[in-house]
Amino acid sequence: MNRPGTKNIKKNRIYHITYAVVAAFLLAMIMWAALKNRGQSPAELLSEGNIAFDEGWYLADGSAADTKHLNKIPSVEPYLEQSIYHNLPDDLGEGLFLCFRTKNIDYQVYVDGELRYEPRIRESSVYNKSSGTRWSYVPLYSSDAGKIVELRFHTVYEGSRACVDHLVLGNAAGEIVGVFTGKAVAFSTCLLIFFAGLLLIVADIPANLQMHKNHELLYLGLFAISIAIWCLAETNLLQFYTDDSRILQTLSCCSLIMIPIPLVLYLDASFGFKRKQVVPIIYWLSVAEFVICTVLHFTGVMDYHETLTFSHVLLAISACLLLYTIIKNAFRTGKSKIRNVYRALRTFGLMGLCFATGIDIIRYYRGSTSDNAMFVRIGLLIFILCYGSSSLEKMINAVKLGVQSEFVSQLAYRDGLTGIGNRTAFQERLVELENEKKQLPGIAIIMFDVNDLKLINDNQGHQKGDELLVCSAGIIRTAVESVEGTCYRIGGDEFAGILSGEDVSDRCEKAIVSFKKAMDDYNSVEGQTFRISIASGYAVYDKLQENEMLMDVYQQADVRMYENKKQIKAKKN
Repeated sequence: MNRPGTKNIKKNRIYHITYAVVAAFLLAMIMWAALKNRGQSPAELLSEGNIAFDEGWYLADGSAADTKHLNKIPSVEPYLEQSIYHNLPDDLGEGLFLCFRTKNIDYQVYVDGELRYEPRIRESSVYNKSSGTRWSYVPLYSSDAGKIVELRFHTVYEGSRACVDHLVLGNAAGEIVGVFTGKAVAFSTCLLIFFAGLLLIVADIPANLQMHKNHELLYLGLFAISIAIWCLAETNLLQFYTDDSRILQTLSCCSLIMIPIPLVLYLDASFGFKRKQVVPIIYWLSVAEFVICTVLHFTGVMDYHETLTFSHVLLAISACLLLYTIIKNAFRTGKSKIRNVYRALRTFGLMGLCFATGIDIIRYYRGSTSDNAMFVRIGLLIFILCYGSSSLEKMINAVKLGVQSEFVSQLAYRDGLTGIGNRTAFQERLVELENEKKQLPGIAIIMFDVNDLKLINDNQGHQKGDELLVCSAGIIRTAVESVEGTCYRIGGDEFAGILSGEDVSDRCEKAIVSFKKAMDDYNSVEGQTFRISIASGYAVYDKLQENEMLMDVYQQADVRMYENKKQIKAKKN
């Protein structure tokens, strides 16, 4: 005999397999057509005829110049002006450009001794000394054929890599489109990481609507955004949206300073450290690094780029903590197979990020000519995907726990029959007001007692008695809340209202008048199975009664309510 739902499971499996087959067929068909009919891309068409121009550069003495490592040329000294030269072709056409990328140099381009191009250099105490990485496109003319092009420059750092690369002679539009095409995946990945970080920060809000807060998602989101900003700057595409390349280099350096703190806070929130001093040490080291680097920057001793080693040291410490976390959690297993899978995914993500960061740091110090954040982007994307998968269950459970906690809290402080506060809530509110009463202008307690509950229970049944209590609670609650008070059921047929603030006596009188009118309106309707009769009385505390306890006020209100109850019974007799 099949279990219930087995047929539906088999049917859904057929649906899934069929859909997967159709999707795979369509994908294969599109890929086959794309590969078979592949032609030149727009970038290839625009750059057709462009020629590489990175060979053949020479110094003033005629010796060859290595444009990719200008700082390693023996005659090049930091901060001193130097020139490299190249002969333009004899058959130079119109509309051509000398296209290149520079790093950590200030420069001008001369053609036959005439200044042809000089980038605009913005000045600010916020900026680094260097313009960082900059794309340049220098116009040439047919009259320049056979002339000498001179790139006059000086390096701005001692020991840092300085270069001119991606040198091409040809159509600037084709080179620009080519740069965007080549960096499209990297740029898209950075944006994906940035928005994933924003989503994690937003997701932290519902995940922390529980009593015990854990800002794991917030820290991961801040970490992702910090790295995404750095990676975006390292793609060298942001310069096409602004002519201020110096601010982009400063942004790149400063974003590195922001990485260690959220990373360590995330590791602590997600996995925890046995040694509690780990987080404070990293935190204060990061703060100290920021203060020291900023002071050195604005005093002109060393700018943010020159203090990158400090950032790299802290990143290395953070990487060691990542490795420690990986080793500590890689071999832990639990009873839940699902959680073990999530743990393995998270470990894989941490490992990918850790190794990717290490590879890019090594590439940076070895003077890699390509993108300094290439592997970090890949590692971070793997990390976020793995973490997103592993934390899905945790987020759902956190939200569920918050809902359950709220439900339990309602059970603890709400009356199950009438939906208003119960005796526990009333007593806790009195304790709160007892501690605050000296700062409040006045406090009032109104007592209510529903008459004839036992009579209705005995003659009409407990269901009618419950209806009486519910109707009475509605009348009392509406009246008390109309004067900004709170209402409670403190016994079987006893209710109480608490008011605080200004003019509590007048507000109590208004509440009494309001509830009596509502009671009379209910009783005036023909055909009611029972009449509502409620006794009331109130007492007030103000600053003149400084030594009086609120429990005394409560007892006074109770006495006055019973006096009113006696009057109601006397009228009936």
